Amino acid sequence: MSASDSREKKFRRIRLIKKILRYIPRRASIERYPILNHFAGVTKKRSYLWSFRISEVIPAFYLGWILTFTPIPTVCQVAAAFAGAILFRANAMILMGLQLFSNTFTFLFLWAITYKTGAAIASIFGADTAKTLQEIIGSGGFSWTLSNCGRMAMRWLATMLVGALSLGSLFGFISSAIYKIFAGGARRKSKIRNEKHP
Repeated sequence: MSASDSREKKFRRIRLIKKILRYIPRRASIERYPILNHFAGVTKKRSYLWSFRISEVIPAFYLGWILTFTPIPTVCQVAAAFAGAILFRANAMILMGLQLFSNTFTFLFLWAITYKTGAAIASIFGADTAKTLQEIIGSGGFSWTLSNCGRMAMRWLATMLVGALSLGSLFGFISSAIYKIFAGGARRKSKIRNEKHP
């Protein structure tokens, strides 16, 4: 591969990354976002929120994916991601960017997968959460009282949280592993370049 081809490939990657980052809050553009603009001063002082070092990216992937699968509205997910970035010293752009996966068109699909995963994991430990509300009502042993509805809601929420933690951890592990491979490759290339042109 010639030097010009290599340079063109590099610039193509940079252009793609810039297109993706256009929709995600950044240090320079955080004032443009309705809720986050109130925290612009706080975020600009914390450089780790914008850092792509492994120590800031890994927690962002794990927490970001867990929040993506958690059954809360997207606006709340973004707010929780922002707070989590400050609390866990993680990259805010990755954390908030991952919340784009959970949107109006995908949340039902994600919640269904999360519930099924949580129910499957809970059943391994003997918890009978895989029973749906329809099965319980169909059995004739369910009465529409506040306490019964509350118990069903708690059971559903617990199952969803187990699913969110499991799927989030799995996707976080995969994303982190991929990032480490690419980061390692970039470091090696940089080291070789520095050795060639000291």
